[in-house]
Amino acid sequence: MLDTRIALMSFVALVAGCGSTQDQPPTPPTATLSPSPADLAGRWGSACVDPGNGQAFRLLFDLTETTWSLAYEAFADAACATPSLTVQIDGGYALGSASAVVAGAREGRFDFATKTVTPHNAGVADFLAQACGRPGFVAGEAADITGGCAGLGAYPVTDCPSDHDIVLLDDAGTLHFGARPQDNNMCTPDKRPTAPGLPLTRR
Repeated sequence: MLDTRIALMSFVALVAGCGSTQDQPPTPPTATLSPSPADLAGRWGSACVDPGNGQAFRLLFDLTETTWSLAYEAFADAACATPSLTVQIDGGYALGSASAVVAGAREGRFDFATKTVTPHNAGVADFLAQACGRPGFVAGEAADITGGCAGLGAYPVTDCPSDHDIVLLDDAGTLHFGARPQDNNMCTPDKRPTAPGLPLTRR
């Protein structure tokens, strides 16, 4: 009788234990979003890009886990040998959820703390005076354009404090931000690019 009672109690305990395990929802696996800020930290650059108009440009990014810095270098020749102007943008950034439209990409918000443009000769300085609608551009000197410059597609920071972008680090270790729209407007989440842009490699 004692053996039967022990056996019965053991069976009840076993069933109860199995039931409590089944009643508890399984713990979901921890999702790791890619890329992470640590993946982005470093210096990245594009090749010399020739759009076919006799000029060219190059992008150079310096990223930490919380800040970004971009030098957009424009050249007067297709081989990126003769610089014409450099746009420098700096600020903080934050990565968000996985992109719903670009597989493997992640949403990001890139804030503008400073924006400057440096003309590399007097002719470009004169061009900027017209493009930005104000005088004061001097060859070799950085000029603040946080107030905007329509001719460069630069919106005032008060109206557009951030770019809403995507960030993709592909299997080859190549970094892509989003393909910028023709009007350069990525000021709100609904303007976020829907395709990857230029490939950037570590420098």
